[in-house]
Amino acid sequence: MTTLTSKRGTSTINAQGLIFGRRTSVLPENETITINLGTDVVKVKDIPNVQKADLTGQIVTVNRGTAVKTL
Repeated sequence: MTTLTSKRGTSTINAQGLIFGRRTSVLPENETITINLGTDVVKVKDIPNVQKADLTGQIVTVNRGTAVKTL
């Protein structure tokens, strides 16, 4: 059984419901996660789903800043 440390290291949760090694991990909705260097707590169900940004056409600097590449 795997346990995860939460709430600034003062409590642990059972990671039995988590699935690692797959495309995404699944957390129970009533679980809490610490954010902002452990100063805030947010519930998993309150985290919004954000779509991945489309980077097509963006210019990226490569080769230590000597060249540019368009994605």
